[in-house]
Order: sequence, then structure tokens, then C-alpha cells
Amino acid sequence: MESEDKPLKINEQQNKDFIWTWKSSSKSSKVSVWVPYFNELSKGKGKSHWFITYNGGILDLDLNKVDFILFYGASGVLPLEFLDQLSAHGIIFIIHRRNMVRPYFFFPSNIGDSQDLLTQQILFRTNKIQRSYIARTLIHNRFASFRPDFSVYDQEIIALNQARDVNKVRSIEAVVSARFWKQWFKELGVDESRRSDNYVSTALDAVSKFFYGIILRWVLFHTLSPCHGYLHIPTDYPSLVYDLIEPYRYILELSVKKAFTNVGNNKDLTATALNEAKSLLEESVYVPATRQFVRRKNLLHGVVLALRAYLTGETKRLVIPTEGMKKGGRPPQCGYSLPGEIYLKR
Repeated sequence: MESEDKPLKINEQQNKDFIWTWKSSSKSSKVSVWVPYFNELSKGKGKSHWFITYNGGILDLDLNKVDFILFYGASGVLPLEFLDQLSAHGIIFIIHRRNMVRPYFFFPSNIGDSQDLLTQQILFRTNKIQRSYIARTLIHNRFASFRPDFSVYDQEIIALNQARDVNKVRSIEAVVSARFWKQWFKELGVDESRRSDNYVSTALDAVSKFFYGIILRWVLFHTLSPCHGYLHIPTDYPSLVYDLIEPYRYILELSVKKAFTNVGNNKDLTATALNEAKSLLEESVYVPATRQFVRRKNLLHGVVLALRAYLTGETKRLVIPTEGMKKGGRPPQCGYSLPGEIYLKR
């Protein structure tokens, strides 16, 4: 571990004390940072340079290279100048503590587009048919990601197709998920469950929070409310973000599986799983809905674009971008294209 007189530099690595950083191969890319048990901030040289003291060391932070910050278990004083600089740099900032139901969210003032999506978001949420359709679509994509490792019964798919109430959709998802997790942990060789306190569940939660930060950034950028979801009912937490993670949970599950294979069931699992997740997100995939090659991480922006296109009426269907194989036929009218398209050499 770095000593306190030698601050830890932000790079593309995952620190063993759970400072999350993620930096892609692009020179212009930025990192997302999670700092455990913050207690002090001090200025460095220039407005964007700060030293963050936490329980375990000091982090040398350049705000020009950051797009998301989470302080977990924070105590101490936050200078107003620091918050001003976060807004100026367009950085989303969250403060969270154990047993804190509603974390603090600091949203940049210069984020978002000019279209009024919030009104449409709430109108669709209050419409029972439209809301259940969005919830069904999210869970259909979640179920599709299980295969071929796990089978969803035909009667469950039929029941989901017929569901016209969000509570019914949630009930079907809960039954299938319970069976899925029982099989998943059994195949992993761990005598635990998803709800119990164990290294595997901790790693799954950590990667989920990492995905959460990425999707939250795009939800806010497109001026949607994070707290008005369609599948997750309450509005006292960012339910929409957790809605939009559903089609991509297979990525975080795969990252934990790969990490478990490499380091086993121990305290190193979380850090290793986060590195595996970052590697998976950097891989190139083909998206049949848009007929594009992109890095997997662009799916997490694409799902927000998909919802945006549906809410604005650009498309009559919610077409969630998922990875797959090239196939013939006419692609669906999805109303958006994914950023970061990769053009492969022929």
C-alpha cells in the first residue's frame, strides 16, 4: 500500500483497498473513482488538482481526468470550491454511508440536453400499459441473457408476455431469479446464496455499483430522472438506473465468475472482479439492432438512448441494444445509433 507521504496516482488499475478506477485505451478517456472512508480534502496546484485523504492513504486527483466520484463512509469537511469544480468539470458526485437509504447526489449544472424528457418519462410511468411494456422488455432481455447456461420455462415466458401489471412482471422475475441464483452458486461450487453475506455476493454488489455509476452518468446527461423507474417501483432511490442495469447483469456475473476462477473465494475477489468487468466492457461486440461493432461499455449508454428514443416517439418500440451475431433481414427501427462505432478492417 502506498504510504501517506507518497500519494496514490490515478491510473487504469484497481487498487486493493477498493479505490475504483477505470480508464480505457483511449487517450482522451476519463476515470471513475470510488473512495472508501474519505476524511479530508486539500488543494494541489491549479483549480483541478486535489489531494483526497482516506482511511488508508492519499489519492492524487486531477479533475480533468475524472467523470464520476463516489465517497463511501465519508466524514470530514467538503470545501465549496471542490463542489464548484466538480460542476465545472461535469462530474457526478455521490456520498454514501452504510445503512444510508438515500445517498447525497451532486449533479453538474452543465449536463444534459434541451429536450423535456422528464415530462414524457413521468407520463409513461403513470400509464399502466406503457409502464408494464417497458418493464416486460427489460426482463425479456434479462432472461435472454441467461441462455444457454440457464433455461427459462416456456410457461414463464408466456406469463411474462401476458403480464400487463408491473407487480406481475416483478413476481415472475423474482421466481426465475431465485432459481437462477441457486443454480449459479451451485455451479460456482459455493455453498452460499445471493442474499447471504459472502465474498461472492460482495463482489457482485461492487460490480453492480460500478455499472450503476456509468448508467447514472448517461441518465443524467439525457435529463431523465434517476428516481422514476418502470420496473423498480419506489422513487426514493435511483430506481431507473437499476432498471437499465437488468439487461446487462450477465456481464457483471461473468466478471465475478472469471475472478473466482482466478483468485478463488477470498478477500481479493472484489478487486479482481472489477478488473475483469473493465476488461469485458472494453471488448468489441456486434449489436444486431443497430448493425454496429462497438465496445461493450457503449451498451450502457445505448440503453439510455433506447429509452430516450421510445419516450420521444422516435420509435414505437423499446429496442434495447444487446450483443449478438450478424444475421440477415431488416433490422428493427430503433431510433438511435450507438456512439463509439468501431470500423473493422476488411
